[in-house]
Amino acid sequence: MKKLLSTLAILALFAVPALAQDMTGSYAQLDSPSMVNPGDTGVVFTFYVYCGSPDYEWIRNLTFTFPACFTVTDGSWDDSGASSVWSFDFAAAGNVAQFLDNDAGYGEVYDGDGGYFYVTVDVGTDCDAGPAMVHYLLEGDDYGNDPHFVEADLDFTIGGTATDDNTWSSVKSLY
Repeated sequence: MKKLLSTLAILALFAVPALAQDMTGSYAQLDSPSMVNPGDTGVVFTFYVYCGSPDYEWIRNLTFTFPACFTVTDGSWDDSGASSVWSFDFAAAGNVAQFLDNDAGYGEVYDGDGGYFYVTVDVGTDCDAGPAMVHYLLEGDDYGNDPHFVEADLDFTIGGTATDDNTWSSVKSLY
């Protein structure tokens, strides 16, 4: 009997994670732009967001954090391809854009669903040229076990501005 109870306890330990609700498989991808320039205004970043939860956890909140030299000015979403109508409040604070579930439900983006999120930014003139990243955080509805969120960085480029006027003659003279 003791051996049977021990075996059942061990099986229960392994069965719980298999039934856990989690955000594994969910992601955001940056569709555009691949490059911005210092001083650009009204640039719309387009993200495709997908909820790939294997077991019914839904995305409740989304946060996009841009480089510190960016200012978020607006945000919207397109749920026309999703199986439900989404209800988010948009909040902007400096370089951070948030889409927050505003109806106190279980979440907005169901598992197996995805759609587009748009964030409009102004790029500061103090941005350094080169590789840059926008960080995303997709928060689940906290149903079941961890992980209840996924996060990662998406790459893009901040272009540079010419600092010297060069002509073909000045380039040739270097050689």
